[in-house]
Order: sequence, then C-alpha cells, then structure tokens
Amino acid sequence: MVNIVICENDKNDQEFVKSKVADILGNLKIEYEIKIHNSGESLIEAYKNDADIILMDIQMDGIDGMETAREIRKVDDKVEIIFITSFVEYALEGYEVNAYRYLLKPVKDEDFRTSLINCLNDRNFVKRSIVIKEGNTRIKISLKDIMYIEVQGNDITVHTLKDTYRTKGTMSSFETEINSDMFVRCHKSYLVNLEYIKSIKRYTSILVNDEEVPLSRNKYKEIKDKLFDMIEDKLC
Repeated sequence: MVNIVICENDKNDQEFVKSKVADILGNLKIEYEIKIHNSGESLIEAYKNDADIILMDIQMDGIDGMETAREIRKVDDKVEIIFITSFVEYALEGYEVNAYRYLLKPVKDEDFRTSLINCLNDRNFVKRSIVIKEGNTRIKISLKDIMYIEVQGNDITVHTLKDTYRTKGTMSSFETEINSDMFVRCHKSYLVNLEYIKSIKRYTSILVNDEEVPLSRNKYKEIKDKLFDMIEDKLC
C-alpha cells in the first residue's frame, strides 16, 4: 500500500493530480490511498507521519508549500516531497527540505508519470524482479539486470549482461509480469530494457554490449522518443 498526500488549493489542479496518480498506480496494480488537503495548514494539522509521497503546490493561500514542507520535515524526514509550481526559482529553496523533484505547471502528463514512477521505484513500490522456471529450477532475476527478452514460438530467452535463461511462455505474459515502463516492445519478438540501449538506427537497437536487437519500422519513433525522454530526465 502506498500512501499519497495531495496538497493543492486549486480544484482543477487537484483533480488533475488525483486522476493521474490513480491512473498510474492502477496500471501498476499498486494498492494506494490518496488524501487531499486544500491548504498547508490543513496538512500540517492532520499529518500523522504516515505518507510515502506528498505532491504539493508551492503557491497557496496562507502557509505556502515550502513552509509547509519545513514543518513536515520536523516530524518526518523520510517522506518524498514532489513540488508542483509555476516558478522555477523556488528550486534552490527545495534543497533545504530535500525535495524529490519539481514539476512546472502546466504539468505534462509524461513528466508527471516519469517522476511518480521514479519516486515509487526509489521507495521500492514497483516490482524489482521476476521468477522464471528453467527446467526444474526456479530462478529469480532482477529487472535491472535484464537487457532484453526474446520469444520464438513458446520459447522465451531472457538475456542479461552475464547470463542467458530459457523458459516457456508468451511475450504478452512477460510484459504483464514485468509491468515496467523501462521495458518496451521494440519488435513482435523482442522486449528491450531502455537502460541498455546505447543507440538506435532505423531497424536496429544497439545495446551497451554491442548486441543488436531488431527494431520494427513502426516502433522507431516511439523508442527514440522514450529513449530521449529517459536521457533528458536523468540529466535533469
């Protein structure tokens, strides 16, 4: 169960954040609870040191978001705080309260999704491994170690930097099991981890170990955009 707090005095922004959180966590099949506060004063008064992530506007009537975060930090140094603001100049102040990230209004859907999922990853709410059956042996594989997955008929091959594992199944079942935005279907027979793509060309994804994975023509733009978004997010 992940506990989310939204502190936002603008009703439209409040509904936007709530709907996006519900959509993202629902798709990830993560149980959640959302609490909403219309002001910093309300959040401070009600806070029980039980939130995992606070999504908070900075400019609010009464106590602003930055001062609210200072009060929250007096009782909780673990909760992740994601500020939502119209002004980038507040970013420097955020170091004082150890803010996880800043999102600038109007918030883009993809920016919001990426920030929330990264935050969930850091707090270990998103699945980190899968278990496959190879012969009579069950093997636990960390998702971060998987470079790509290949299917031929009902034969599945899981490729990591060090090892290769073979099992039975379908690509769609593996996509459902992994359930991570870091893995993309680059071809009908291949599921690749974006973290391991070094470069792409028209019909090929080139991985960090110089292996080449097929890239469908109709997937080229999607993969390129996701790869660039990931790189931009890391640089930011």
